[in-house]
Amino acid sequence: MGRRSGDCCRSGNGAAAIRECLFLIWDGVAAYFLGAMTRWWRMMLEEPYRMFFPLGMLAGMGGVLLWPLYYGQWLGFNPIDAHPRLMIEGFLGAFVLGFLGTAFPRLAGNRGWFGAELLLLLSLWAAGVWSAATGRVALADGTFALLLGVLFCGLALRWACGHRDTPPPGFALALSGLLGGAVASGCLALEHGVWLGASGQAWAKLWLFQGFLLLPLMGIGPYLLPRFFGLPSSHSFDGSPRPPPGWWPRVGAAGFWGLHLVASFALEIHGYPLIGQLLRAIVIGVWFALESPVFRRGKIPSTTGNVVRLAIVGMLLGWGAAAFWPNARVGSLHLVFASGFGLVTLAVATRVVLGHAGKHDLLVGRMRWLRWTAGLVILAATTRMSADFLPPVRISHHIYAAWTWTLGGTIWLAALTKYLWQRDAEPPPRSNCPRRR
Repeated sequence: MGRRSGDCCRSGNGAAAIRECLFLIWDGVAAYFLGAMTRWWRMMLEEPYRMFFPLGMLAGMGGVLLWPLYYGQWLGFNPIDAHPRLMIEGFLGAFVLGFLGTAFPRLAGNRGWFGAELLLLLSLWAAGVWSAATGRVALADGTFALLLGVLFCGLALRWACGHRDTPPPGFALALSGLLGGAVASGCLALEHGVWLGASGQAWAKLWLFQGFLLLPLMGIGPYLLPRFFGLPSSHSFDGSPRPPPGWWPRVGAAGFWGLHLVASFALEIHGYPLIGQLLRAIVIGVWFALESPVFRRGKIPSTTGNVVRLAIVGMLLGWGAAAFWPNARVGSLHLVFASGFGLVTLAVATRVVLGHAGKHDLLVGRMRWLRWTAGLVILAATTRMSADFLPPVRISHHIYAAWTWTLGGTIWLAALTKYLWQRDAEPPPRSNCPRRR
């Protein structure tokens, strides 16, 4: 083993020398790949977004392409229930997994995922996507409930046990969204939610399709979004194992507006859809106006910041349109889902990928490919919305919207794939969190 391969080849011309040379070559190749796989596995445990972001985008493409497949008679079931599951539980769920799995352990000053934990979450997510893609909606809801339950327990235990830092105050809302989403999807999984009655089903669907995403967005946004504009965050505190001064008042404010969001669900379900959806728009608009610079001028030009602005405006317009045109509610809510949740997710994911790759310079100024992605996603959302107002072209607009969204997602994925496997070469800033040292 200590001899070089060249010395070995010169030591003789027999078969033994050849075998020894081949053994040394194979030993070196095996050691290289073993080391590479070990580094890759550790990277996935510490930064699971590298796995879940691209998987989530592929699930989203599959979710929108169910409609062209259905209209082309290549799909054996109507995807009216499978489509939203693939988009919420598959596409957006994967981005939630990747972001929280990367950020929360660092913010809590605790260790990243265990290997078994990652494999369990990945298996549950894949099972849910497969179930939704094959029309088994109840099974998809059940596996998603288990997934969110495992994720919630993992995050809550990292906060309660062995933490060295206190996460930002809004993360209490994020955990509430996960827990509510787990309960809602679990209820829908049992007999397709029929046992809940009409109002119970409406509650569960509103929480799964909107509350599961809005509460984490309200909780994480005030901490993260100011960085998009080069501004400080009022939700960022010095590292401390105990809540620092000013932390609890922020938790109280988040809880106050979060309860108003839940109240908007109750109003919509119990006969006041106009007031409920307008209240939801007011809550989101006021919260982000008070707690983030989304509606103020930033210090740096930022395409990701502008995309977030478009996303928040898209949500407000979507709820307004759904409130005033209830007959076109589903189409109008695509402004909330596609140009709202979808765009803010892609903007945050873009910053996460480029930031962890050490490409902070790319986050300042114009990002033409992200502009193209945002433009195509908005076009897809408005095309889908128009289908409910133009019945004669409804099917064709469904198909156009699906392919337009897929093109936007392809551009995003192609632009960032090469950065998914790069790491910041600079040492991270010192912190009480061992993962930041």
